[in-house]
Amino acid sequence: MILDRPLTAKERAKSQRNMYSFNAVNGLSYMCLGETVIILLAVKTGSPDAVVAILGAMIYFGFLLLPLGKTVTARIGAARSQASFWVARNIAALLVASAPVWYVLGAPGASVSAMILGAFLFYGFRAAGVVMSQPLVGDISTEDERARVIATNGGLFYAFCFIALAVICWIMRISDSIWTLSCIIVVGAVLGVLSSRFISRIDETSAIMESARKPLRAAMAEALETPALRRLLLCGFAINLAVIMVMPISVLVVKNGYGMSDSQTLVFTLMQFATSAAMSFAVGKATEKIGPRKAMIVAFIVLLCLMTLWVISPFSGAWVTTCCTVVFLLMGTCRVSLDNAMTHYFLQTVKPGVRVAASILLNTITGVFAGVAGMALSGGLLSFLQRDSGNSDVAIFNTYRTYFLVAFALLAPGIAFILRLEPLPMEKRRVKRTWWNF
Repeated sequence: MILDRPLTAKERAKSQRNMYSFNAVNGLSYMCLGETVIILLAVKTGSPDAVVAILGAMIYFGFLLLPLGKTVTARIGAARSQASFWVARNIAALLVASAPVWYVLGAPGASVSAMILGAFLFYGFRAAGVVMSQPLVGDISTEDERARVIATNGGLFYAFCFIALAVICWIMRISDSIWTLSCIIVVGAVLGVLSSRFISRIDETSAIMESARKPLRAAMAEALETPALRRLLLCGFAINLAVIMVMPISVLVVKNGYGMSDSQTLVFTLMQFATSAAMSFAVGKATEKIGPRKAMIVAFIVLLCLMTLWVISPFSGAWVTTCCTVVFLLMGTCRVSLDNAMTHYFLQTVKPGVRVAASILLNTITGVFAGVAGMALSGGLLSFLQRDSGNSDVAIFNTYRTYFLVAFALLAPGIAFILRLEPLPMEKRRVKRTWWNF
């Protein structure tokens, strides 16, 4: 419900409970149809690694639909807008789940198309849905409540992601067929639609809808006058491109390079999400001490080191499991560190009056541009390397080694964009009442 007055304490409490429920159910849903399950389905249906690279970039390329969220919010409000996009998002996931049908019918092209289009709409509607989630959290909480609300939201989401992934690992040990993966995606889509019921029950003030109705172009132009935001655009591009080129392909190394089963691959993903959940608050505390710029520098360097680790990792032997474990644990830490530090720096350098426009601009430009570049570089590089590499297990693994060696050379200069950020003064490094997990 949209109210033309501030929310009462009772209305805020009810809205917060609905948001907690949404994040819990959405956590269950997301792990059933997130990027790892989609990647495993692509491998099961015989898709080339280049297609997997494209699917891995869709989470960022989907930001192309982000401005659509502002348009819908201006008409029906933030809560109903997110609920509507969440229903559309999970219906789009059913298109991904249909890929095995086309594959079995002997139409691999249709199977790949269903996955790519479904993934684009899935992540695109997600981007449109969450564009106003930050203002919505601010609307249903006071300054003193905000840290608790965000911490609870993030904790519930990650906790239920962990539970869902643990159950999926158990299911995949029993049966790892393409139909099992397809059914898991369908279950996730159903849970996602159910989660939208909770977000639609949130009360909000008319302030968000009025803010969304303001002309976006003028606000973006004003936001671009901030030097810190212009530097952050380049920094975000470098970070997102690194994530696109490293994380999805790391799943391929485990699955195709080492020939592990789906359940074993999911165990490593489980480690990654568990680390993200556990490190979220620890990283926040560390960022307060060293500043978000240094946190981004350290996390980016660690991400580069992970590529080096894949290059020198053994093809077989006792150290294989150890190497994979280290990579996925550090990937979880890097992901949450980079996300939190970017948000921290953004909130402390961009004026409150232009944050909505600046957030749309930042996510659209860094997401779409990095997504396109990531798809072109990852997909093109893998296709080129696999042309004459051979089909033996050693040849496949060496292809990934070469990929990460070239990727390191391409991504390493990105550290210069982070180094160009101005360090925050000490008084701005502590943000007890802001959005760590947005």
